[in-house]
Amino acid sequence: MRGFDTMVDQCRHRLFSFAYYNLGDREEAKDVVQDVLIKLWENWDSIEKGRVMSWLLQVTRNRCLDIHRTRQTRTTLLRQNQNSIPPGQSMNRPENPETTLENSDFRRQVEAGLQVIEEPYRSIVILREIEDYTYAQICAALDMPLNTV
Repeated sequence: MRGFDTMVDQCRHRLFSFAYYNLGDREEAKDVVQDVLIKLWENWDSIEKGRVMSWLLQVTRNRCLDIHRTRQTRTTLLRQNQNSIPPGQSMNRPENPETTLENSDFRRQVEAGLQVIEEPYRSIVILREIEDYTYAQICAALDMPLNTV
């Protein structure tokens, strides 16, 4: 398990950021990162060490997609049972009192915008514009051709 702790220290904040901007919910993002790091622990010996970050991003993205599917299913079931869901229900989160009004407004706009972008475009935007990955890194992480990215 040599290097595992170092890898976790290097990547957990980036994974959280990726999951948070993908999901728009801090608690779900924390759960995703925890799940991904457990999978890393379980598969540590079988992962090529030069591709660990790409592997982590793929697993994180897949877990986020699973959560989006669960949300869609839940929303569909609720609509069938209640005929409607109050608008913006999934985006209701308490504001961080330490941030300025301008920053919190911008963040809400970014988060809302990311929630309407379909995959794989959401992941590409998060990795490029928020995480500052290169296009080559995004290609490797999402297993997509450069032209698509």
